[in-house]
Amino acid sequence: MNPEPFSFKHAIAEFDLGKLPVDPKVLQSDPAILAASVQAYYEELLRKMGGTAAVAISAGVVSVTWYPASGNAVGMVTEHALKLLREGDYRSAEPLLRMLLARSPDDPELLYNFGMMLSDQKKLGEAIELLEKLVGIQPANTYAWTALGVAYSRNREQDQAERALRQALKIDPENAYALRNLGALQQETSPAQALAGLEKAARMMPDDQRSQYGYAKCLVDLGNDEEADPILQRVIQMDPLSEIAEQARNERRRIAHETMRDNVGGGLRMDAMFFCLDAIKKFREMGDARMRALVYEITMLGRGGLDINDAEQKYTLTSLPGKFSGMQLVSLMYTGFKQIDPSLDGGIDLSREYEQALNLSKTQ
Repeated sequence: MNPEPFSFKHAIAEFDLGKLPVDPKVLQSDPAILAASVQAYYEELLRKMGGTAAVAISAGVVSVTWYPASGNAVGMVTEHALKLLREGDYRSAEPLLRMLLARSPDDPELLYNFGMMLSDQKKLGEAIELLEKLVGIQPANTYAWTALGVAYSRNREQDQAERALRQALKIDPENAYALRNLGALQQETSPAQALAGLEKAARMMPDDQRSQYGYAKCLVDLGNDEEADPILQRVIQMDPLSEIAEQARNERRRIAHETMRDNVGGGLRMDAMFFCLDAIKKFREMGDARMRALVYEITMLGRGGLDINDAEQKYTLTSLPGKFSGMQLVSLMYTGFKQIDPSLDGGIDLSREYEQALNLSKTQ
């Protein structure tokens, strides 16, 4: 018994010409070239999955039929498309999802996954259209409402986003993603209102970097830097190379910058000044190449966070012997930046301490 084929139809005018290796203007001016290009596109796409494909174009309608070597054709296409989605290969998944949706336009799983993918790609108008259709079909689907809220938020339609996220939480008050996204929405205008939801989301998803950062940022916005800082440290440790980790580093630098002079009443940090003076002397002795290597090593170490308000010498370097406090390393790095290029941003303002050290160095 031959396996059932997978087939669908759509108007050729609905095809995204950007997927073809021919200038869209040429395709639009020559129906024969357009038909041949679309036909070749689908044949190549389905050939990669095995079996055989038949593509016909007539009266402006594309008809595609795929015959797998064995198994359920619809199930195989669906499974392959979802696998590509999980791997983040949106480019390959999109045409398969469009084929599936053309065949089954009311399928909730397709509407959800394709809507989410389009939202992630910032194709927000189409994403919202699909997700609105989904909540119409499944009004009790809390995840569909959450996805719709995220798409509206990305489209800067905040009232609609809040409506959708509140509906998601009405259905399931324990939906951590809805809590996180509603909190992020509220935080823009009222951090105090957002705090409870963001705290709950962070508690429910302790390993979710975005949830932890959202809660920490809300604490920062409310002036509670001391409570936020250890959370920001955890955010960086979760995925040091992510964009969220970089945002957490920036917050930690700001907190450190604001608090580093507290113990001296806002005046000159004498420890930093002497560290800068010592760095100037070291750099004179070691030369430019070693100085650059040292500055680079401290910069990389600093991406994990340096505690500049703790005098304990707990850090080590491969390019310089001994143990160092956070302020020692930051002073070395700042001095190195100023030696390499005075316009470089050292990430923290030690300009007063550096200038004083520079003046002292000229007398020694």
